[in-house]
Amino acid sequence: MSLTRTLVYISGRRNNAGTQILLPLPSAAVLFLIHYCDCNLFELVFVDEETTASECVSVSFAALLATKHTFTDKHSCPHRCDLPVVCDDPVIRSGLCSSLRCLIKKCHANNPKKNLHDLLGFRGGSLKACAEVSGWTKLCEIELPSSITSLISTIRSKEIKTKEATIEDIATKEKQLQESGKSKTDQNEETEKEMQNEVALPEDLMKLEWHFNKPPSVHNDDKIKRALLCQIKQEVEAITDPKEFRFTRDIPRSHCLSRFRIKKPKQSNEVKLDVQNQEILQNADNSNNNEVRVSSGVVSAGENFLQRDATTRDGGCDLSMEDLTNFVSSLTIHEIDFVHLYSEGTDITVADLILFTYLYFLLQSINFDMVLIREHLPRISQWFSHMITLPEVRRAAVSTQFDLNRFSESKKDSAVLFHVPEWIKPPDHDEMELSRRLRGKYRAIKPDITKALDKIKSGNIEVELGCHPRKDQVQLDWESFPDRVDPGRDLPKKRHQRKCQQLENLATAVLAIHRPGDIIVDFCSGGGHLGIVIAYLLPDCKVYLVENNEDSLLRARSRIEDLNLQNVTIFQCNQDYFHEKFTLGVCLHACGVATDMVLKQCIENEAQFVICPCCYGGIQDTHFITYPRSQHFKNVGIEYKEFLTLGHVADQTEFNMALEEQGKYCMNLVDTDRSLYAREHGYRTSLCSLIPLSCTPKNNLIIGQRDS
Repeated sequence: MSLTRTLVYISGRRNNAGTQILLPLPSAAVLFLIHYCDCNLFELVFVDEETTASECVSVSFAALLATKHTFTDKHSCPHRCDLPVVCDDPVIRSGLCSSLRCLIKKCHANNPKKNLHDLLGFRGGSLKACAEVSGWTKLCEIELPSSITSLISTIRSKEIKTKEATIEDIATKEKQLQESGKSKTDQNEETEKEMQNEVALPEDLMKLEWHFNKPPSVHNDDKIKRALLCQIKQEVEAITDPKEFRFTRDIPRSHCLSRFRIKKPKQSNEVKLDVQNQEILQNADNSNNNEVRVSSGVVSAGENFLQRDATTRDGGCDLSMEDLTNFVSSLTIHEIDFVHLYSEGTDITVADLILFTYLYFLLQSINFDMVLIREHLPRISQWFSHMITLPEVRRAAVSTQFDLNRFSESKKDSAVLFHVPEWIKPPDHDEMELSRRLRGKYRAIKPDITKALDKIKSGNIEVELGCHPRKDQVQLDWESFPDRVDPGRDLPKKRHQRKCQQLENLATAVLAIHRPGDIIVDFCSGGGHLGIVIAYLLPDCKVYLVENNEDSLLRARSRIEDLNLQNVTIFQCNQDYFHEKFTLGVCLHACGVATDMVLKQCIENEAQFVICPCCYGGIQDTHFITYPRSQHFKNVGIEYKEFLTLGHVADQTEFNMALEEQGKYCMNLVDTDRSLYAREHGYRTSLCSLIPLSCTPKNNLIIGQRDS
């Protein structure tokens, strides 16, 4: 019986000679992780997206010898989503982070003894949040691969220019220097300076450097430190020679070593911060002991996980036995510091494997000269030096045909010199929160509100309200539906009733305007409540659920399988990664900008739409969405800040609030702008309200239809 492999689509192609694979950095990260997991469950499909060589790195074709693979062009790729894509029927996962998380989970399920789920971090949260809300995911998935690719391309071009400098050019330059009367030393220095080219390090790479300078985030750190402190005190009672005592300790994990330090006597806080990242692990003998593990980040007080013969040597203790005993007896948890050894803290995660791939190819572009990057990126340099000591990382690197033998700690002749532009400064506040990165909503004051509403009035902008295409006949017979179509009969009665009312307003609107065979996309689908109802009612239509929340889609998948719905496909991806063609788009309470992203995609596909917006205060300009949306609002002179003011007031629509009426008016104004924007692109639109209004404070419904 042949093994059915999961298809993994990544961007890449063979070079003309067929000896190398040219691929962008995210694809290289996928290849490296597959080798790290060492699992024969996948078939790699290289999709030629016609990227230029300057946008790619190269890997020897030998890296694919043990991996089933095929090559295709972008027109033959069955799914129109940003690569990489993992086809895990009926779920299509798009984007680097969600794809790699899926691969790790599959490999762990196939061989739990490898503990590959540890790569997903504490509570499986590593890179779980999408790039739209997490600055850390955005850095790893979007910003760093783009900026490092650009940096590598710049380095390559500098090297080419340097090689093109002829001997005659250099001789001419030296002759001019001799005629100027300068010494031979000055001549050499100026000639060398002339030949070298300074290259600016990108801000994204500096973000990573500054990130490593922060204390690591450790869950239950006080609890862990108390257990460690108890073991340290027990250890001192058993030793007779104080030189056996170590201030730096390693804790073996399944894939790495975690490290902590005991603050030495009279060590100031400044010194403590200065030494936090100075030691580089020289070998990884202890990490071979995979049987010794610390589960869930908590050290058991009943077992001694401390490695007194830790690989990192701190010179031992120069105290007398009596002084050491007194010192340890006075220790508190505040004298124990965890070392920020890995990108997300004290344990290796999938983020480290991604970043390792990026940094390897950056170092390859400078001939593996570690000295060259150490001046400006000392912590990244230390992290990388430690990573290549980990046995599993080395094994995967060798399988991926990475050349780890060329790294040099001695200065080499280089065509480039790095520098940090003066405008790049360390952030004043924490912009690298590992879980979420939410910009604060705009908060308007009363004079701003008055000014914005006055401009609306003077511009003769009026709200034009329509009605639901089914008038007031929007009810569905929920009792006749299978249980799993229902959004949740285990919900509290009033909440269940409101959710059903919301769903039936949108579902009946879809029933009224749809065409046979429509491809319907439920954007921001969450647990699939709306999409599943539509798929059940319209079995002749295809329904796509698009959502980036992994947990929500797992609940949707369970319901779809229980109902045996054959017309539903799930896409786990960011909205802007989804490029499938469709004819009707829907969304229920897409937050802030997400509503306008849905509207934009519907217009680009000339698709009809049924949209119920939410979180008006969350709207803000992005790199592809700007406000106001309609030309009509712009012509009247409504400025960005004034539009944000309308959005701020529109969120004040909770029932029985003093500002409820004004909030509803501003909500209608924001949605009028959206409706006008669609009309400017050839749509007939209707702005109406959900029935009854009490089913949700955010009860607007925008319906758009096209004649063709």
